[in-house]
Amino acid sequence: MEKFVPFVVNDRYPIDRQEEENFRSKKTTLIACPWVFQGEAEFQSQQLGLAYIGSYIIQRGHKVVKYVDPMLNSGHLERTPIETEYQTIYRVGHTDDWIIQEIAADSDYIFINVPFTDSRFVFYPLCNRIKKEYPDAIVVAGGILATTLPHQILNETKADIVVKGEGEIASARILNGDPLDSIAGILYRSEQGEIVENKQRSEQLSNIDEIPCITDYDFRPMDEYVNRSPRGNSIDRTFSYITSRGCPFTCEFCSIPEKGQRWRSFSPDRVISEIQYMVEKYHINHVEIEDDNFTLKRKHSIPILKYLKEFREKGHPLKLSFPNGVMIDRLDREHLFAMKDAGTEIIYLPVESGELKNLIAMNKPAAAEHLENTLQVAEWCKEAELDAGAFFIIGYPGGQVVMKSLQKTVIEHYADSILDENNGSMWIKGEDEESFMQTVDFAKKLVKAGVRYVTPLIATPYPGTNLYDICEKYGWLRRADFSSMVTTISYQNPKVEFINIDTPWCSADEAFARWKYMADIFPVKHNVVKK
Repeated sequence: MEKFVPFVVNDRYPIDRQEEENFRSKKTTLIACPWVFQGEAEFQSQQLGLAYIGSYIIQRGHKVVKYVDPMLNSGHLERTPIETEYQTIYRVGHTDDWIIQEIAADSDYIFINVPFTDSRFVFYPLCNRIKKEYPDAIVVAGGILATTLPHQILNETKADIVVKGEGEIASARILNGDPLDSIAGILYRSEQGEIVENKQRSEQLSNIDEIPCITDYDFRPMDEYVNRSPRGNSIDRTFSYITSRGCPFTCEFCSIPEKGQRWRSFSPDRVISEIQYMVEKYHINHVEIEDDNFTLKRKHSIPILKYLKEFREKGHPLKLSFPNGVMIDRLDREHLFAMKDAGTEIIYLPVESGELKNLIAMNKPAAAEHLENTLQVAEWCKEAELDAGAFFIIGYPGGQVVMKSLQKTVIEHYADSILDENNGSMWIKGEDEESFMQTVDFAKKLVKAGVRYVTPLIATPYPGTNLYDICEKYGWLRRADFSSMVTTISYQNPKVEFINIDTPWCSADEAFARWKYMADIFPVKHNVVKK
């Protein structure tokens, strides 16, 4: 998988054009795609991505004339079954007709955020309806689906442009009228109807503080959003927030490398200001920090936590949670006590496996020290009286080993797990029954050391990840044609028919049985909380 490569901006097309004589402000409708679930709606996004896109283009002289989220106004209660070839799923949100009626008739552009791979089941028909009703508007798709399956979008829909990766700069350039062949990271249709792809990595902001502060844009209905968090919390008034973007690591199962690995943070002063603003204007009492790597750099995380401690001491009962997980080898005693003092209710530790071989197959950073570090962090959590949950990935099939030092470890201790060696790389088997029981034993140690909850999750091969590639390489996909296969497995109630990995050492049925075994013997808490 390619690494992040900075894109050199062509000076002929500056991003700020509103002072130019021939500049024309474009009118844009922003749309959040309906959601797909296996049953009831498990969460509801506050659409941070659309917020950043909208604020960035407004700052550059364009207009957001309408913001449309079909999950609002009780839309999350509307469910419509969809029968795929292999499963029954549910479209959640207001109808396509409702969305069509909400679009501003004078929109020059219609931007649609398509957050997940499974969104294609609802996005493709919606996109075609929008293009039929608004043929003169330019329809632009972004999000995870656009990043991982951009060609499929243009083949299956009438969308005009697809933006891969981060979208602020590309979106502004599209609205500015820059030649499409000069905009990195997009696909579009030529005048002859052919699909053209600009293969460079999309331009990323080197300083994400260039995105306007939340105090500068108000097109999202935050007064409704705070009533239901992206993790299902409808008791607190929750603000879903990121303090940083990206992750420099390349875990095989993660789609972040496809989006771009460059880690950048908002300044602590900005983070503090925006949280204070949300407390004062929307009376929030809970912040869900959605960062992929909050603790990567201490100079970022520690000042934020210390301020929030002081904020609480002044009489603001603010609570924090870290539902995406916090990188274990970047946690220390000071961090954990600072999190507790800042009002953190729970953190999740991405342990993933209790066996070194599986961690190597996943390409987990600091794999050799990972288990020892995790036990130490668990003890610190107990000392700090900080609730911690542990994520484990069940049924992980195997992976590629690139680092020579880890290849040596595999040869010395797991030689019978080697599948193939070629051109300096090695591929190994993943979780079998023996390694699963090692994971169970390690989870028991964690609970004894101080971890309160254990959350087993079944391995999922998302398109665009190295995990998907290796499953395809060795024929481990149960449904190689994933166009009719839902990829996301419910955290709380997985079903065998949604499991898409089947190996000789762990069938789909065995993966489900292992998940059930852990769910039965451990105190389980998912990051969907507080109904």
